[in-house]
Amino acid sequence: MKSINLCLFLFLCSSFILSEEKQYDEVVTVVSKIPKEYYKVTSTVDLIGIEELERYQPTSVIGLLSNNLAIDTSSNGGPGQVSSIFLRGSNSNHSLVKVNGVKINPSTAGGASIYNLDTSLISNIEIGSGPLSSIHGSEAIGGVINISTKNVSDVDALLLGYGVGPDDHSKKYLQGNLSYGNSSYNATVLNRDSNGFPSLSNSELNRGYKNRSFIGDWTHTKEKTDLSLSTWSSKGTVEYLIFGSPVSQDYKNEATAAELSYELKEDLLVMLSINSAKDLIEQNNPNFLSALDFTKTKRNSYEILFHKPYQNLASYSFGYVLEEEDVNYSSYGTLFQKALETKASFGTFEYTQNNNTLITSVRNSKHDLYGKQMSWNVGFLRNFSKNWSVNLAAGKAFRSPNSSELYGFGSNLNLKPEESRSKEIGFTKRIPESSMSVVYFNNETLNLINFDYVDYVLKNIEKSSNSGFEIRYEWVNKSFEGNFIVRLQDPKDQDNKLLLRRSKKSFSLNLSKELFKYTFGFNVSAFDQKIDFGDINLPGYVLLNVAINKEVAQNLDMSLKIENIGDKDYFTAASSNSYYLNQDRSFWVKLNYKLR
Repeated sequence: MKSINLCLFLFLCSSFILSEEKQYDEVVTVVSKIPKEYYKVTSTVDLIGIEELERYQPTSVIGLLSNNLAIDTSSNGGPGQVSSIFLRGSNSNHSLVKVNGVKINPSTAGGASIYNLDTSLISNIEIGSGPLSSIHGSEAIGGVINISTKNVSDVDALLLGYGVGPDDHSKKYLQGNLSYGNSSYNATVLNRDSNGFPSLSNSELNRGYKNRSFIGDWTHTKEKTDLSLSTWSSKGTVEYLIFGSPVSQDYKNEATAAELSYELKEDLLVMLSINSAKDLIEQNNPNFLSALDFTKTKRNSYEILFHKPYQNLASYSFGYVLEEEDVNYSSYGTLFQKALETKASFGTFEYTQNNNTLITSVRNSKHDLYGKQMSWNVGFLRNFSKNWSVNLAAGKAFRSPNSSELYGFGSNLNLKPEESRSKEIGFTKRIPESSMSVVYFNNETLNLINFDYVDYVLKNIEKSSNSGFEIRYEWVNKSFEGNFIVRLQDPKDQDNKLLLRRSKKSFSLNLSKELFKYTFGFNVSAFDQKIDFGDINLPGYVLLNVAINKEVAQNLDMSLKIENIGDKDYFTAASSNSYYLNQDRSFWVKLNYKLR
């Protein structure tokens, strides 16, 4: 693909630049119950911190994952429309999404409503690729995305923000930070409105979007105790098309968590977690039965974890989690209301000696309907020298049937969980000024649930596989800072056909530079052609974006984002007779004023 080759050339040119020091000592939480230093993990993790978010000014989470990390995504039109994520070629319901550690995937059809989380509320994102069910449970087949909205600044401040963009887009928010003694507080309220643009290529109807959001967190640290509370709430209205007719729906998403960490003894840590999530969609237009459809998931989770280290050689963790789900569903005459419960026990053992680290994790889940399900992970890390390391990882993950599959149209109470077995091997070189890794991965997913048109019922009748390479490179230097990702993969079904909406080649290059008190963030991403339902071809494309940030006056910052500079018509999804549209060339302006 010519666009991929062009991007590779740009990357090679950018890498021949002298470098200065940077330490890769970030702490990650997505691949372990206990936070770990980035260089100690045994599987692939991508990090996007607050500095990168401010530098590149993403306008959506989906766009950030696609443009900056070369992850396959799809969108059914403009802001607020249904979007999907395909981590390492897995299905859209094989990626577990968490907000502040709280699972937000609904138990009905569809994936997590990540498109309702505004990027102005995010402090960092962790993406763990590969099977992680032994750590996080169901849905963690392709990987886990954990998004944090918690305050990362200990400076007291009151900030007023205002942004404008295409299609009469406007965003207003007020953020406050306060530290007092051993406690810190953070709260943000946000209003976002857009008239949107036509979601389909054969339509001229703009589809609007309204978002009213709130985040808040409180942390308290004292001696051997850490206590934190966090919440995210988003509600509003999104307009869309169904069979060409304009309709709309109201939505509400919530994620609330309370976490306590207490050191019982010098070598024994106990962690308690209670969290709650809600996902609600209410249609504003009646169906053919003159009824208003809706879906509602409410989930409560209670978890306890014990962690015990043995000097610097070994440690083990074990815990128990109880998850309670209440699901209420009405769709085109199909009704159900059900309470389901999942219990799980889990444990992790880690052993380190000399330059070798071995980590094993196992989880035994028990669901009300399908019974027990075992998942596991094994990881090995070997440091050959001060700079070089190799990691080996393997695991088994699963996705339990959701309530729509168990009780909705074509439902089947005999469905089994979908299962995957995956492995990866990676080589990494880290020096103070740069980091480079090459990873080979392979995964196979069995018992995939699909509709059987012979018996007109859902069954475990399909399988898929994917294998490929990922190359990552990150550097810091006097001229530019940047990172690069290229992904070559072969996602296919049991008939060796390319999986829908997934590409074989993808690429992302991010560069940033400070010049004359301006900060420039440049991004180029490219994707190979894809296939959608009905064998509709989705052509490959290259996108160029640039963000410019500057402190224009005391306490006043301004940012300008130019998205899709080449005004490229590109498509990540299609209907039976048209394409779902994406944003054309657009200009986004944001002002932040510190009131104190």
